[in-house]
Amino acid sequence: MKAFLIFLLKLALTGLCLWWAFSHVAIDRSIFTRPGAIDYGWLAAGAVLAGISISLQGMRWWLFLRGQALDVSLGRAVELTMIDSLFSLASVSGLGGDAARIILLIRDHPGKKLVIALAVMADHLAGLVSLALVFFIISVARFEAIANQSILGRGVIHFAWFYLGGGLATVLVIFICASPPVHRRIHGKDRFARFPIMKQVPELYDVYRKNWRFAVGGLLVSFLMLGAFFSSYYCGMRAVGGTAAYGAVISAMPVIDAISGMPISIAGVGVREKLFEVLMHDLAGVPPETAVAASLAGFACNVFWAGLGALFFLKKRDRLSVAELT
Repeated sequence: MKAFLIFLLKLALTGLCLWWAFSHVAIDRSIFTRPGAIDYGWLAAGAVLAGISISLQGMRWWLFLRGQALDVSLGRAVELTMIDSLFSLASVSGLGGDAARIILLIRDHPGKKLVIALAVMADHLAGLVSLALVFFIISVARFEAIANQSILGRGVIHFAWFYLGGGLATVLVIFICASPPVHRRIHGKDRFARFPIMKQVPELYDVYRKNWRFAVGGLLVSFLMLGAFFSSYYCGMRAVGGTAAYGAVISAMPVIDAISGMPISIAGVGVREKLFEVLMHDLAGVPPETAVAASLAGFACNVFWAGLGALFFLKKRDRLSVAELT
């Protein structure tokens, strides 16, 4: 019941954000009344880039699993990542994407629940680090363009600086606490003997210091993944007739991705469209109707692969695993 109420709240917030985004859209001048004007070639290119992005996301997770010496094939990691996208998009029962891939992989590797869960967390941390670094690099390279925003745009940018900067600081603290000298000091004299998990988790994180090649490889793959993901939204922009430069779209996307990834609405819908409208108008003078349509087109390119994740989930073994373990 609690999960359903949370879903209803997110649904209401999604509707509110969509209303806010569409409140500035001139429907009669938009692509929404002229579907035949959509450039399906650009839309197909966006779908291809979204597929590359989700494959690289699966590869990133696979590298962190390998860092924990967990024998998982790359194909299985990509397959579970696509199922993750499906559950993240349609999480009504409270079973989110991360929970789905953890449950399904536990069936293949019983007794490895903590290792699998930690690899998922490390995967997210790598995504956060790469996103933050891309954002700060763009902030330095295009400081004048990013700083010259509307009041709402400046507020969004400032929030992203604090949010992503805080994320980097949190990751740094986690790995400092997991380092052997600090870890031994924290757990000296068996201070937390009653809670063995508090000792196990830092030790598992420290594995990535020892197997640093997998961690570095995962981070490098994450940069490539972000490039493909952001580019799919540029294709969405071109598909609906937008003429914003590639650099403008890429400059806005780290902020849009970071904030829309927060659990405010369903799959970031509504939040993403409003941010796209504000930032693309500030950076490139894109009309609201084009910006909102471009955001939805880019999102559609990525939703396509979540739909394919449903086909993987139709396998009897995976469906039964989720049914038995939830």
